[in-house]
Amino acid sequence: MHTYDDHCDLTLEHIWDDMDHYFLVHWVNWFLASFVLRDAWFCHLWSILDEFLELSWQHILPHFRECWWDHLLMDITLSNTPAICLGIWAVRKMGLRQYDWFGKAGKTSVWDWDILNW
Repeated sequence: MHTYDDHCDLTLEHIWDDMDHYFLVHWVNWFLASFVLRDAWFCHLWSILDEFLELSWQHILPHFRECWWDHLLMDITLSNTPAICLGIWAVRKMGLRQYDWFGKAGKTSVWDWDILNW
């Protein structure tokens, strides 16, 4: 079984070796999640929280064990973020309604977002 913490040297060869079906699964997952959630901020936040979840469960689930650069570079930067951006672009292009899960529309500061006004 291929584990992602075998070789943690940040080299182009190791990055290329880790571009497998899980990389594609990340892409498809976040592209489709963009159609469901329809909020780029929420998708990006969820993506980062998902990586923290993987970190916290890696001692129980061996396939969650990854090198530090795999979480940051491969998962968040190269797969999740571009897939979310492409998904939100497709949502806009198709004319689908976008959601504002944080209540930030028309607000100038993060402190004015409606989610923070309990």
